[in-house]
Amino acid sequence: MSLVKQKTWVRFLAPLFALGLVFQLAGCGDNEPEQRKAFSEFLQTQVIDGTKIRLPELSKDQEKAFGNYTKDYALLTNFTSQLDGAFSGAMQSSMTELRTLNSMKAMVENREKVEKAQAETKAVQAKLDGIVKQTADSYATMKLPEDLKVVYDKAYAKVVTQQGDLSRQTLTLLDSTFSDILTISDFLKAQGNKIEYNGPVVQFTEQAGLDKFNEMNASLQKNQQALMDIARKIAQIM
Repeated sequence: MSLVKQKTWVRFLAPLFALGLVFQLAGCGDNEPEQRKAFSEFLQTQVIDGTKIRLPELSKDQEKAFGNYTKDYALLTNFTSQLDGAFSGAMQSSMTELRTLNSMKAMVENREKVEKAQAETKAVQAKLDGIVKQTADSYATMKLPEDLKVVYDKAYAKVVTQQGDLSRQTLTLLDSTFSDILTISDFLKAQGNKIEYNGPVVQFTEQAGLDKFNEMNASLQKNQQALMDIARKIAQIM
């Protein structure tokens, strides 16, 4: 008997719950145009305008003003945070160590440090691929009003696409640079007494060895120049 009464009671409350839900949804719907407008203006003025990538932390008032659109902003900030995390830690430590290898002799004698840095570069590449895919998948499922989508797409392109592309290019060039260094190191080690180190300079006793070294070094210099070009691009937006 009590079970029947309970079901009757629930049936009695159900229309009230439904009515409350309608009121709640209507309330959210009434604020949506203002929330959309506020979020759109914020993206345009604080994220899109200018060349630098800026992602200001939202204040409580802004979170309230943007409503559910704060989740869409979080997609941009989370991507940048994960990107920063991928490049920090072990890889940053290895890159610091590599700066001390300022001669060919030092690179030959510290081959394991170059190998370690290359392995960590490949690991970061894998992390980056995962971060970009996860972000892109979330972006693809977004349901934004058309007028806001136009603005958000620009913010996404600037923050996610641009940073992702530059990061990929940087890692690819680093990997190629490390491969060049390892190839040159192995070549120099194999020369034995046919070479002599004089500070940062390598002197060859045979022209054939010098020609081969210059060929490999040209590839290394090309990659290093490309890295410098990427670094300048990154400096312009960060």
